[in-house]
Amino acid sequence: MKSLHDVWAVRLRNYTVEVQNYMKYIFTGHLAVVLLFAIGAAGYAYSEWLRDIPEHFPAALLLATVFGLLLAYSPPATLLKEADGVYFLPLESRLDSYVQPALRWTFISQLYSPVIAFIISLPMINVLYGPTSAFLIGFPILILALKWFSIRSEFAFRKWRSGEDLWRDRLIRFCLSGLFVYFYTDQIIAAAALPLIAFILYMKGVQMKAAGRPFPFEHFIGLEQGRMLRFYRFANYFTDVPHLKGKVKARRWLDPVYRFIGSGREHAQLYLVTRTFVRSDDLFYLWLRLTVISAAGALLIPYSIGVAVFAGALAFATAIQLWQSLRGTVHFRMDELFPLSAYPRKRAVRKLVLMLQLLQAAAVALAAVTSPAAALGAFAAVLAVSFITLQVSSK
Repeated sequence: MKSLHDVWAVRLRNYTVEVQNYMKYIFTGHLAVVLLFAIGAAGYAYSEWLRDIPEHFPAALLLATVFGLLLAYSPPATLLKEADGVYFLPLESRLDSYVQPALRWTFISQLYSPVIAFIISLPMINVLYGPTSAFLIGFPILILALKWFSIRSEFAFRKWRSGEDLWRDRLIRFCLSGLFVYFYTDQIIAAAALPLIAFILYMKGVQMKAAGRPFPFEHFIGLEQGRMLRFYRFANYFTDVPHLKGKVKARRWLDPVYRFIGSGREHAQLYLVTRTFVRSDDLFYLWLRLTVISAAGALLIPYSIGVAVFAGALAFATAIQLWQSLRGTVHFRMDELFPLSAYPRKRAVRKLVLMLQLLQAAAVALAAVTSPAAALGAFAAVLAVSFITLQVSSK
């Protein structure tokens, strides 16, 4: 390759191919159904809430907080590898030809968060403020400009401080971008211009301090490794990632659970499956996370049908992923050493998933206990969806 720009182009192409290979397993028909129900329930609840939204609802403050967080969190995606700390060191003076396309890619890959936030907030803005066409055109453009400035500012700060005291940089950018959004939403354009100018001046100041500093390869390589590890862990919920090793913990505080399982040979598979679930970080936290999200939805969604649809969608996601993970494990199992053919693992997995979904249904119903109709509907939806999912998947 003739230049570092060519190195970046090759890496981006390889990265895109790798991500696409995992995405085809992530965005399957199962997830599409879950997203359809979840988005439908959330959209219905949101539209109903907008009909009765208080006239003095602090929308500007809410938007300032949301966009401030989205703009402040702008970690650069450099695709650097561990060996680059050695091989790129003699080329440090020409590293801009690699860094600049990396920052542009970071901007493109992070566009979805402010764009989605703007689309979701637009109906609320329209109801409360009745914005002009100039506002509707200018607001997203300025938000995207702030995102670009934020990415460049965070990169420069990381280079200047080698990743130390990053919270200070993010706090400053959160405050400045939040103030801009707050004043601009209230259509106080003159006041909104001040934090916007201050943001640009702050970015220029950080870039000047970062100029001439040695490039902290170790920090940026560690940042990239952490970013890819999070992606692999997410992909591992849907398919096996060969180079990702799941963590295992004893969780002795859950040992009393095993007492509810019989001691005969017919209960051996259920014991092994239960122990696999309890000790596996991936499976245990998958169920716990989706259960908490489902309970939070039941607590926050004000409409019974919305609670039932939301809980049912997450119950489907929980049941199908637990079923596939526990049935398709590639690890060595004790029943392979001592075959228990008379007591199939499939039956044990089904029984365990149903018991877990019963707990999830109880948690969701408890979260919606203030509305008996919502609690009963959510409880029935979780159990019905889980049972049907297991029936169809086991055929």
